[in-house]
Amino acid sequence: MANVTLFVPDDLKKRMESRRDVKWSNAVRTAIEQKLDGFEEADRLASKSRLSEEDVRRLSEEVDDSMGRHARKLLAKT
Repeated sequence: MANVTLFVPDDLKKRMESRRDVKWSNAVRTAIEQKLDGFEEADRLASKSRLSEEDVRRLSEEVDDSMGRHARKLLAKT
């Protein structure tokens, strides 16, 4: 098994030390695996897509605009 060095801020290290019951190596390994699983799933979905990067950018902008309009309508009702 490979060894990886991880740097964390001092305040985070203190918080980690307060939880001696947690095996931080296992917790970090699990978090990394979950993150990689999400990336791999996104890659699988993207590889099946017929959309170009430009299509995705435009769709994202349209969704952002639509969400903004929806939020403004909700705020106007209050």
